Amino acid sequence: MGERVLFSEKERRLLMKIESAKQALNKLQEKRKLDIGALALKHGLDQFDKITLNRFFENIQARELSE
Repeated sequence: MGERVLFSEKERRLLMKIESAKQALNKLQEKRKLDIGALALKHGLDQFDKITLNRFFENIQARELSE
């Protein structure tokens, strides 16, 4: 029984670490999205509709991946 308690405690701590890492990753991803949005605004990309922007980004991706 004592072994099971230790395992459960270790398991609980590991799950807490995993959850904490997920939250940290989500915060970083949200910050990245905001940074990209700010950069887009800085360069006037907010004047384009989503379809046009999508084409621009597809072209950039294709060009960068082909190099």
